[in-house]
Amino acid sequence: MILQEINLYQDRFRPTIVILSSVHMLILSGLSLAILLSFSYWLSDQHHQLELSNAVMLADKDRLTQQLVSERKKLESLLANNQLDDQIAKISSDISVRKRIIDFVDSNRFGSGEGFSEKLASLAEISVTNVWLNEIQLSEQQMKLSGSALKAESVPEYFNLFRQRKLFSGQTFEVFEVERKKAQDWKLDFLIASRAGSSE
Repeated sequence: MILQEINLYQDRFRPTIVILSSVHMLILSGLSLAILLSFSYWLSDQHHQLELSNAVMLADKDRLTQQLVSERKKLESLLANNQLDDQIAKISSDISVRKRIIDFVDSNRFGSGEGFSEKLASLAEISVTNVWLNEIQLSEQQMKLSGSALKAESVPEYFNLFRQRKLFSGQTFEVFEVERKKAQDWKLDFLIASRAGSSE
């Protein structure tokens, strides 16, 4: 009797393991390609949406910028008109003050008392809010007063109080000036004086 042994553990008898067949590889490749295409399309769409959104934002920015420029021009125009109105009001007030001072000078005479201390004391008693004297010159023949006021209408009010002071009767005031300097337009400067030799 002959015994024959067969080794079934040889490599040729072992089953071959195939991980992925060619069909599976094709399917997997197709799926991968489809995923890549889908992702690429999604990225492209997102990029397009961002571009549209950016374009809208730029358009809104331009529109708002134009509105801002327009509103700024309107504001500048309004400010210019207000400044013009303020200048007109100041000039009108100054003109009114000048007219009232002219009337005051034409209709009032102030005169000479003996000694200057009484005149200075009388001047000190004349008080109008926001009006002050910067210079006082007194002589037997001439009187000169210069000062300032915060309000134009206060100047005639200040000089009208001279009517109550008998010490200044008899002297004619022939020089008067009212000026508002551009560098100091917050106040009004005035000057009133009698000419030398005008005393009666």
